[in-house]
Amino acid sequence: MTTTPSLEALLRIGPFHSALRAAIRRRGLTLERLRLRLAQQDVAVALSTLSDWQQGRVRPISPKSLRAVSVLEELLEVPPRALRTLLEHTGPSGWPDVVPGMMPGFNANDLEILSRHDRVFVDAARHASRVDVQMVVRARRDGVDRFYAHYFCDDSAETAELRQEPVRNCRLGRSTRDETEHVVVDELLFDKPLLEGETWVFEFVAHDPTRLDSIEYAHGVRCFLAQSLIEVHFDPAAPPVDPHVYLQDWEEPEPHRTIDLELDHTNSVHHFETDVSVNWVGIRWRWA
Repeated sequence: MTTTPSLEALLRIGPFHSALRAAIRRRGLTLERLRLRLAQQDVAVALSTLSDWQQGRVRPISPKSLRAVSVLEELLEVPPRALRTLLEHTGPSGWPDVVPGMMPGFNANDLEILSRHDRVFVDAARHASRVDVQMVVRARRDGVDRFYAHYFCDDSAETAELRQEPVRNCRLGRSTRDETEHVVVDELLFDKPLLEGETWVFEFVAHDPTRLDSIEYAHGVRCFLAQSLIEVHFDPAAPPVDPHVYLQDWEEPEPHRTIDLELDHTNSVHHFETDVSVNWVGIRWRWA
């Protein structure tokens, strides 16, 4: 895993819920303890509401809620207006509308991702050389006509080797390669501009010729993902050891294991999850 952003970075780039969660964690407070401290300041916030705020399920937008956020800034000892500024400058997904220096498409709020299904193929040489991706998205405004596909490579990989190929209902536009962040961003253009609320289904394939042993595959979640399905297919000549599901937020230094998996009759494992609000959900394995 690459280094995760600090609280200071999250307070600058967001999203709000990740910054709030990181601030709570740094102070070592439980949500119940935080609720009690708010109450001592004559600010009543339900425990479930605090949980929704830090998970990104609900954003505080009412005057009463914003008053609570103001008090939270004091209790969590973050700079004045740090959390409120994130709320004021974020789009519907919870990310800032504009983040200076951010890679193309990373802060785009025009599309809501309803479903993402990735099929990963690991060959006999233990390389995840191909990933088939099918996505369902919904436009948040009129005129949306593209999606930015981000592929994060291994830290020692050359991004120039990676290629993302449009398969259905999209075509390749501009491409950006950031060797520092080891990420490839390909602009996938739709066949037509979408109307607000209109959904679109499209498919593409990522070809990764990197000659490195693969040990994991994950979905990066910016704010919320309604449905996430990851399938990993292994060559019968190279079965993995200890496949399992993991979750990780950006402020967490290490992922945490959640579900043990077993190979099925096709030498495959999969994980389906709904209402994903953590930053990474993935499958990890080892080699004997």
